[in-house]
Amino acid sequence: MSEERRIEERVFDYGYADKEKKEKGVRSPFQIDRDRIIHSSAFRRMRNKTQVFGVFTLDYYRTRLTHSLEVSQIARAVTSILNKKYGLSIDLDLIEAVSLAHDIGHPPFGHLGEYIINEELKKATDGKLGFEANAQNIRILNFLEKKFYDSKNNKIYGINPSLKTIDGILKYKMPYSMSDKEKHFIYDGDIFILEKLHGMDFVNYLNKYSAFFNDKKNKTSKNKFFEFSRCLECQILNAADDIAYATHDIEDGVESKLIDIGGRFKVNKYLKESGRFTKDSIDTINTMTERVDDFFFKLRNIFNIPENDGFERRTDFGKDYIMQDETADKYESKDQTMHHIKVKTDLKEFFSNYISKFILNIDLEERKDAVKKLKSKSDNFLLDMPLDYNDDSYKFGLIWKNGVDLEISALKQISYRLVMENREILLNRYKAENIVRKLFSVFSDINNIKLYPDDFQELYEFGFYDSFGKDGSGNPAFKVMCADYISGMTDMYAMKLYSSLFDARTQ
Repeated sequence: MSEERRIEERVFDYGYADKEKKEKGVRSPFQIDRDRIIHSSAFRRMRNKTQVFGVFTLDYYRTRLTHSLEVSQIARAVTSILNKKYGLSIDLDLIEAVSLAHDIGHPPFGHLGEYIINEELKKATDGKLGFEANAQNIRILNFLEKKFYDSKNNKIYGINPSLKTIDGILKYKMPYSMSDKEKHFIYDGDIFILEKLHGMDFVNYLNKYSAFFNDKKNKTSKNKFFEFSRCLECQILNAADDIAYATHDIEDGVESKLIDIGGRFKVNKYLKESGRFTKDSIDTINTMTERVDDFFFKLRNIFNIPENDGFERRTDFGKDYIMQDETADKYESKDQTMHHIKVKTDLKEFFSNYISKFILNIDLEERKDAVKKLKSKSDNFLLDMPLDYNDDSYKFGLIWKNGVDLEISALKQISYRLVMENREILLNRYKAENIVRKLFSVFSDINNIKLYPDDFQELYEFGFYDSFGKDGSGNPAFKVMCADYISGMTDMYAMKLYSSLFDARTQ
């Protein structure tokens, strides 16, 4: 297959060829993918889907949409640096397309919604089917976004993206039937994509090693498989996603006053007691706790809290705002009278510096060299993986320099322990869990099919879900449609629908 044909190949041979031939030289295949993603309804709905805080809190915090835009910006910066440094030609439009679409399959209420829908769908289908947000990305792009419809053969082809765009989004190349069925899988109906990307040998390889990967003792090996089976574009996306999560989500936590100085003790206590690290645990824990301390030390300086007056005793940044206003002579110099504005600008610079640091410490190594460094026999599965390491997309593995991967991990722990485990957030999570479970109980009952929007009723009536199996109760085909419908909801729509179904006061 020619390089040009390989780049232009799409998931389906329908609905694009003539149009794109006419556009030859106007838009590249990846520009077309990006534009189709931006114009999709699923992309627009991300503006009201939870990143961390969701609709229960203030409206200026990040959503899935703003997060995706920020990931795109970071990923483009990383790509530009790597292209220049190594003389590569990683396509910036491709990077933008995969970045904008990487969260398009996330359900309402974030990872909690993902977990609940997976749990409910497995229960409703006796474990035959599950739900995963990364897999749902592919399902939306290849089916649920209704741009191409073949009326002759009664098939929907979604936006029919390029194979390389799909490859850039595929973080977990493990079919559901071969997975542990908890998370990190693609749907069995998309195995054909793995065949198109890597050939049948790759699918046979997965069959051979699936039991090994799913043994809990081999979690590290499974993570290595995911890492080595990702194309370079997907690795760049993953790095940009981690950077955004480790900085922007924490920025929202500081702005909301959920992250305070005293929180460093909770985070470091968790790191020391977690027992998650092996033989290098002491050095790893020490490095991460140092990064945590450094983060809070810098925040203390931004909020102008003297080291000898309150770092250990006063913990709420919000209270320090008030305290400094009331005792300006003690806490503010004459050139810092506009304290609130200076804090906001300093915070922006603080997190911007983190992002720049992380981006500049991304590097590449040839995967052939990485494989040669393998020391454990348990890593032999990497030697057997039928991937072409001469292919530009698989030749390189992305690596972090100067320990910034541990710094990113430390910041992610701050976000998780101080924001996600905050009492108010946990209360909202309980509320969200109840909403998703109740909606699933209603819409998984075929007797309630008339409660669905017209387009979903037509999808079911005209057999688009029949491949999942259909009987008198609509199981499991109807259950899959239920998961598709609920996962496409915004947080606000899910809440309003729940209220209209269960709140007697609703008009």
